[in-house]
Amino acid sequence: MISVYTAVEDRLSSIVLEKLINETDGAVEVGVPMPPKGSGDLKKKLPSLIKLAPNVPVIMLTDLDLKECAPSLAAEWFKNKKKPESLLFRVAVREVEAWLLADRAGFAEFAHVPLAKVPEMPEDLPDPKQTLLNLIWRYSPADLKSDLISNHGHGPEQGLSYNERLGQFVVQYWNPARASYQSDSLARARKRIAELAFG
Repeated sequence: MISVYTAVEDRLSSIVLEKLINETDGAVEVGVPMPPKGSGDLKKKLPSLIKLAPNVPVIMLTDLDLKECAPSLAAEWFKNKKKPESLLFRVAVREVEAWLLADRAGFAEFAHVPLAKVPEMPEDLPDPKQTLLNLIWRYSPADLKSDLISNHGHGPEQGLSYNERLGQFVVQYWNPARASYQSDSLARARKRIAELAFG
């Protein structure tokens, strides 16, 4: 069994990464999770994670957001720093919400959204999180809507129980293997974790 240190931006990303690690059937386990405090904090902690990785494998997950591509984001973060082989730096294109939407059937079932309305190419969306919120706002039952969404007259925004309820979706409905067909960055993340687990 390989024990890893995980570093993510937010609670939802932490639940997603834990689900991916659980796909290894115990070959990899989360030893120490770094408390998620946003992208800026993650970037600031990178030098210490680079030092840690040769002793304890590190899996990092961050969002691409508005950056051009994952390689350019990695180049910006690492600059002249050498990335250890045991540091898995994975980027969700463009946000981890795109990975959730990529399991179209699972999300449609969870959110009571017509399957045809769930985007087929979630990585091409400029703002996957907003797309997800818009779908919930338009189609989902009132209880799910009230947990996931806050609306102050400017359209649907993240609600107080957003991470908790979407975390339930990840644990109970989300199928990463199925989602990988619609998300290349997710497929790459799963491949790297499997390589860490099984060589």
